[in-house]
Amino acid sequence: MSLLSILFPKVRAEVLRLLFSDASCELHLRDLTRQSGLGLGTVQGELKKLSGADLVTSRRDGNRRYYRANASHPLFPDLRQLALKTSGLRDVLVEALQGVKGVQAAFVFGSLAAGPGKGASDVDLMVVGTAGLRALAPGLRRASEQVGREINPITMTAAEYVRGRAKNPLLLSIGDKEKLFIVGGADELERLG
Repeated sequence: MSLLSILFPKVRAEVLRLLFSDASCELHLRDLTRQSGLGLGTVQGELKKLSGADLVTSRRDGNRRYYRANASHPLFPDLRQLALKTSGLRDVLVEALQGVKGVQAAFVFGSLAAGPGKGASDVDLMVVGTAGLRALAPGLRRASEQVGREINPITMTAAEYVRGRAKNPLLLSIGDKEKLFIVGGADELERLG
């Protein structure tokens, strides 16, 4: 059971997960029922409620209706982050890094952490610790297949990360920007030095 389904009724949690985890995603009603494993009537009822609140938009193409998250709604960034943190990208990456020794902190940065991203946006993943790319590769390859996006890991030891915060252009550019933490958190990064 995901945290999202604890916070929301099961049907709403599934619809939010499917539509808000990937903002560029547009799904037909049958796709939503197939991917969620829920009944057509229950998903239809939930989509009607979410559409009524303007959280989800729809368009008709022939006899099909496609749904997507309304990226212009004021709650969109919060719901997207909630979906990513509780049952979307974050869960997949947590599983990919599980059991890999030497990961002190890991976070997603860039467009996917900061906002809606684009349909083809890569996942930029910073891994701080002693784990190397060889140890990370198998899990990240599976995660990439699951989320349908390329995952670009960058690894640094804790010492490299601490030194680099003052002069590394990449670390300077992501310093205060949004991060989606996979392992650890902002406090963990501060404790590094």
